[in-house]
Parts: sequence; C-alpha cells; structure tokens
Amino acid sequence: MPSMTVPSLLPALLEDVATVSADALPSDVVMSEDDFLGGRISLLQPRKGHHRSGTDAVLLAACTPARPGELVVDLGSGVGAAGLCVAARVGGLRLLAVEIDPDVAAIAATNIARSAKYLAAASVICCDVALRGEPRKLAGLTENLAHHVIANPPYYRPERFQTSPNEARATAHMLTDEGMEPWFRTAVSILKSGGTFTVVQRADELPALLTLMEGRFGGITVQPFSPREGEAAHRVVVQGKKQSRGPFRLLPAIALHDAGTDTPGARVEAVHRHGAAIDLG
Repeated sequence: MPSMTVPSLLPALLEDVATVSADALPSDVVMSEDDFLGGRISLLQPRKGHHRSGTDAVLLAACTPARPGELVVDLGSGVGAAGLCVAARVGGLRLLAVEIDPDVAAIAATNIARSAKYLAAASVICCDVALRGEPRKLAGLTENLAHHVIANPPYYRPERFQTSPNEARATAHMLTDEGMEPWFRTAVSILKSGGTFTVVQRADELPALLTLMEGRFGGITVQPFSPREGEAAHRVVVQGKKQSRGPFRLLPAIALHDAGTDTPGARVEAVHRHGAAIDLG
C-alpha cells in the first residue's frame, strides 16, 4: 500500500513530547483494512510479519470501564484496536497509544485520525513500555496521568516457545526476560488513584498476573473466557484498581461460542458486532 496522508482532526493530547504523526504510513508494509464492532471502526493493519489485532483486543476494550472525557492509555497499542474499540463504545474519549515499533505506531496514528469522531483528543508515542524514571517521563508517560490503562502484552515466553525469525513479529509476541513486570510497573505509575489497569492474557498466565497485581492493585477481578461452553478457559481479562482495598472476585467464564459449534454466543456477538460492554462490577 503506498504512503498516504491523513490529516489529523484531533487536538494533541501531549505537549512538548515527540508524538507520532498520521501523515506517513510505511510504504513497504502491505496492509489490510479490517472492520471492528460491526463496522463502527475500520483499521489498517499489516497483513503479515506483525501482530494482527482481533478478538483479544475487542474483549479487552469491552471490559474497560471508561467514560467520556477520561484518558485511556493503551500500552503496547499495536495499530490501536483496543483503545479505538473503547472509544467507539464510549465516545468523547481521550486516548494515548504507546507502541514500540515505529511502523506500527505510524499505522496507529493513522487509524486514530480516521476514527476522530469518537475521540476528544489523542496522541501516539513511540517508546518502550519498560522505560523507567526520567526517560519514561520525557517520553510522555508521567505519573498520575491516566484514568485507565489497558494492555495486551506479548503472550509467549522465550524459555517456553520458539521465537519467530521475524524481528517485528517476535517483538509483538514474545516477552522479554523481565516478563510482564515492566507493563505493571508502568501502569501503576501512570495511573491516577482509583484508576483501573485492565490486561488480557493467556489463562495459564493467571498465577503470574495475580502475583504482579499484588501490592500494586486492589479490587482485583478476573473474567475468564473459554472457546466454547463447557470448555476450559483459554483467555483471562484481569482488572485491578490503584490504591483500592476491594475484595478479589472470580467471575463465571464467558464462552466465545455455543457448545460444540463455531457460532458466537449471544453475549459475545453483542460485544463484537454492537460494541456492548462487559461489566466487571
């Protein structure tokens, strides 16, 4: 797909920070255009060689309890799918997308500009979520910044899974030696008191997720998702609140499909096609 210019219709969210412009799509990346939420948003994303957004981003967005005017920070945003699905459901959202890959960050900026009607303000910054201290602040990730932080961290650990030879794909899919620790460290730093951190991950990573939540977040809620009714959960969304003393809650699993079929369940269909929320309480 050739480079194209997309004028930004949004006021900048950050000042004095190097943000990514929506006027320079990578010319050497072949892209598809995919509809989300029944066509409410249409996103450009690489056909191959990078992570492609889908169900996990939609589920993450549905579980995010944002309201109009609030700021959502999407750590490791990819092409912007999760944050924009939140925006399409809520409207009037402020969105900050954080992406380490410059090409993908440029695509996210373009997708955000194309979805401006759902946003009050937005910016994309290209940086590593693992930054600490002053470098993190200079990048734009300042303390007590966000009402909500969302994340879809890489799903695979290099000690358990073979790393892809494609560098961009490996970065998107493989955790570093620090695991998910940097994502939680950054999230708790940039959240306001009472703000939520919502993360989607493989179900077998739940023990690690709860360990990382401990001491950082309270009021932790776990929402499992199974491929079909009666099957074991393969994904979890975990949400915690900064400086909360609320109790731990494990919710009943939501099946993505009816038992023994590939037919989406009614609740999931409402999420995917109509932008319905999943209330974690």
